[in-house]
Amino acid sequence: MKSEMLGVSAMVDLENPASIGTKSKWIVAVLVGLTFAACYFRSFVFPNIPVLLWGDQLGAATDASRMLAGQLPYRDYFELLTPGSELVYASLFKVFGVSLWIPNLTMACMAAATTFFMTLCVRYIVPGPLVALPSLLFVGFVLYGSLDAMHHWFSTVVIMASMLILLKGATYRRVAAAGALCGVAASFTQSKGAAAVMALLVYIAFTSLHHSPKAVEVWRKCLLLCATSLAVFAAINAHFILAAGLNRWIDSVIIFPIRYYPSVSINNWRGTWPDFQGRTGGLKWLCFPFMYCVTPLTYIAVLWTMRRRGRANRSEVSDRLLLVILIGIAMLVAIAPALSIKRLSSVSPPAMVLLAWLLSRPGKRLAVAAGTLAAVSLAIALAMVARTQTRPWAYLDLPAGRVAIADPAVYEEYRWTAEHTQPGQMYFGMPTMYVPLRLQNPAPIQAPAPSEYTRPEQIAAVIEALQTNRVRMLILRPSMYIPHLLGYPSDHLQMFQDYLYRNYHQTTTFLTGDEVWERF
Repeated sequence: MKSEMLGVSAMVDLENPASIGTKSKWIVAVLVGLTFAACYFRSFVFPNIPVLLWGDQLGAATDASRMLAGQLPYRDYFELLTPGSELVYASLFKVFGVSLWIPNLTMACMAAATTFFMTLCVRYIVPGPLVALPSLLFVGFVLYGSLDAMHHWFSTVVIMASMLILLKGATYRRVAAAGALCGVAASFTQSKGAAAVMALLVYIAFTSLHHSPKAVEVWRKCLLLCATSLAVFAAINAHFILAAGLNRWIDSVIIFPIRYYPSVSINNWRGTWPDFQGRTGGLKWLCFPFMYCVTPLTYIAVLWTMRRRGRANRSEVSDRLLLVILIGIAMLVAIAPALSIKRLSSVSPPAMVLLAWLLSRPGKRLAVAAGTLAAVSLAIALAMVARTQTRPWAYLDLPAGRVAIADPAVYEEYRWTAEHTQPGQMYFGMPTMYVPLRLQNPAPIQAPAPSEYTRPEQIAAVIEALQTNRVRMLILRPSMYIPHLLGYPSDHLQMFQDYLYRNYHQTTTFLTGDEVWERF
């Protein structure tokens, strides 16, 4: 009886937003600081030397440097995403210069922002100290496999902000603000932004059945949500669409992702097992099962619990739970065709919020489970920080700044390339070289890829760019120019291989397997 009374008291408190804003603000600050510090010391060697991190963040940074040079996506170079990430990096590069610390610090800031919004959101549905649980799970389990300042994290931060706005109530002003944020999110990841809009439309329509507003009010809110999201999306993207042409833009951001993006194994469900195998250390045996099991099962468990309570026990907290469920499932569905640990982690914050609610119900076992998960996640975070700070590093001064490199083979490749190139030099090949060495790419794509991912017209454009600019050096992996080397049933590399053999000769092979090709 006593626990039931406490639960009712907590529920009443949660249904009073004014009471939430006056409690435990220091918890938010501590959790945000903890997350920032954990990310910072995983991507910087004390005190401030950035670790050379590969991933999508370097791809976005490369395209941002092309923007600064006056080029535009879709028109001058290929891009399958909306340009939000490149705009952020281009703005930072314009202020601070093209430096390798910027993507690393950006990831720490985005992780801290995610913790900030998660903690504010969870305070609307979870009472007591368990408001800290989502952030504690986030800093260890979630960030284990996703320390990459890519478009998925940008869009997730913005979508979490829109969710927070509607947790306070679906007034016209809040609906308009949430719609605008969805437009921003779609400018980072078009599929997630569109999915978030659909989730909010369902939320507005479904909750209206409970609150029984006039049908015209529901329609107005839905139209307002769509109108503001489209208006903001158009404001951000119109310049690029007009410059490239509508047909070319549609081919790049809609048709290509649907038809050709999944043709590479890392971009479909078959890439999950190689992703697991490619991770070193024992932490993957904890983090992979947690992320792949807990994230989807949490939504099922919460829906089942809400169904058992039934409509008779429906409350404002139930509406908030529904909002978090819809947003979380929408983001999960958006990345489901390519469910890597990196992408799954980036859409998991709503699931962490709901898991805290599940574990906040009365019961000693649930309390023990919550404490155990928090402790394990913190231990994972500390272990990753300790590994970064204690492993042997080799330091190298590159045109984009000093960096720390752990792999001797990678260090030697960057050292050699830095000695044989000059900033601003035309170069084509390994995408991870452009930003660190400040090299210019004359081609419309960053590198050729096997399968249907690289289109024949792109290969033709690469050859034309290499010939026109008389590019002296290429650094390639064999899979970039040897057709069918990776076993894909079809690719379009033969034309590139023929051109390569006629105009270049291989001069150096690194221990990484990368090859230097120089023009005859």
